[in-house]
Amino acid sequence: MNGNSYVGSAINLAIRLRSYYNIKEVKRNSRPIKDALLKYGHGNFTLEILEYCPIKSNMEREQFYIDLLIPEYNILRNAYSVLGYKHTQETIDKLKEKIISPEHKKIISSIHTGKVVNEDTRKKLAAATAEYRKRNPLSEEALANLRVKTILREGVVVSGLNIETNEIKSFTNQTEAGAFLGISRQAVYNAVKRGSTVNGVYIIKKRRLYKKKIKKKKKKITLVSVNSEPG
Repeated sequence: MNGNSYVGSAINLAIRLRSYYNIKEVKRNSRPIKDALLKYGHGNFTLEILEYCPIKSNMEREQFYIDLLIPEYNILRNAYSVLGYKHTQETIDKLKEKIISPEHKKIISSIHTGKVVNEDTRKKLAAATAEYRKRNPLSEEALANLRVKTILREGVVVSGLNIETNEIKSFTNQTEAGAFLGISRQAVYNAVKRGSTVNGVYIIKKRRLYKKKIKKKKKKITLVSVNSEPG
């Protein structure tokens, strides 16, 4: 057809390849390679395995072939990275409305597991996060929801008794108590555990609201990608 190509990597190629035949999934997540499959049909594409490599070298080898072949359907020029890519406003609006399933969250998390981020990158990420939060402050309703979710997740509230005034102040968690008292969360935890006073004034206690154990079934998560080019 047009001779355009796409380069990717796969831990389990069969699973990844099947995803390209799932028309519902292909239509749901629009990308050049998927749009081309819908436009030209699967029969006009061929699959070529460029290389077999250890899993730990997966990203490095994918980047090598992206730089070598400059595939037209790869919108991202850095393997496993969105660096330099800008979404359209339509895509941004769709992403805001998208609900990510727990399974998808686990896959995203596992992609980054074990990655080592250098100090320079950490500073850039921290600066970008701070700037985003500055431009997009949480509403009072959102903050209230976060507090409620924190209580539900941790199942505890923390109270501080001022032994000089007998005033009791409640906090949704130990982090919030630490921010009020000017100490770390760990220091609050230690004060609760040892029964010691904080700053010689506050006695901190926590009261468990409920205790519920949930057994989680372990699932094996496989991350895959695919190499393909049109014939």
